[in-house]
Amino acid sequence: MITFTLGALAAVAVGVLIWLVVSVIGSLKRVKSLEEENIVQWRDIEERYNSIERKLDEAIDIISRRIDENYSYTDSRFDKFANIIERDYVTKKNKLDNTIGYNN
Repeated sequence: MITFTLGALAAVAVGVLIWLVVSVIGSLKRVKSLEEENIVQWRDIEERYNSIERKLDEAIDIISRRIDENYSYTDSRFDKFANIIERDYVTKKNKLDNTIGYNN
């Protein structure tokens, strides 16, 4: 009877060891799978971040160009306006004063 009990216990022990080994291997596979998912998700996050950063840089460049164009346009309008005012004022003043100087 002792041999039967020892044999049964040995069979149970072998079964438990096999179950433990199988569960550890399964856990290791799951951990590896999760690590791979983590790497994929970090790559996705990095790609999205880079995409957002590129779009932001493009938007900043567009806005900077528009601001420069508006400054240039406004400057040319003011120059044109100043030339018209100066031309009309100097012409009228010269006719009235019969002079050519600007500081009179």
